[in-house]
Amino acid sequence: MREFILRARKAPTAPTFSLDNLPAAGHMEVVAGCISNALFYANHVREATTINVVLEGGPEPPKTIRIDSALLGSLDGFDERSMAKMVQQTLEAGRGLSLREEREAGGGITIAKTAFEHLVQERSPESLFYLSKRGSDIRELPLPENPTFVFSDYLSMPKKSEKYLSRLGATAVSLGPRMLFASHCIILVHNELDRRERQR
Repeated sequence: MREFILRARKAPTAPTFSLDNLPAAGHMEVVAGCISNALFYANHVREATTINVVLEGGPEPPKTIRIDSALLGSLDGFDERSMAKMVQQTLEAGRGLSLREEREAGGGITIAKTAFEHLVQERSPESLFYLSKRGSDIRELPLPENPTFVFSDYLSMPKKSEKYLSRLGATAVSLGPRMLFASHCIILVHNELDRRERQR
């Protein structure tokens, strides 16, 4: 199992945003691209992959959407608009959630009122990695069988959050010498894991 945790710090937590202006919705196009790249490749659904998107914008933060590729039902498509529409529909299903309450929102999709800190705290420290330009090169690190990669969208992860992850025992990982788009980071992580699986 591969797991991603995306922290979307300005993404809305209500379904009232416009699909015709995703940048105005806390750059929902970034979130949509990350979801698509986590779950799909060349018109195929990836096996054993989960992405959690922690939405932290107004008006009802936080909301965490979890999508499990193994249980995923049919979608309208895997382009940005289709992914944003899926987020919108999931937020509609998650109206009025109580703290830590979780609801099913469709095949393989759940929504919960769960904070980023609680979500990462539930993961095993040995399998927890967070993307950082100051981290160790991923090509030089041993990776467990079921890793979880934590990253943020177009905004950098707050320093206090990086310190929190470090205290939990998470490992800082770098994907290369340049800052990359969040959605590209997922592709590089998948590529690294794909190569390692092929070598086994």
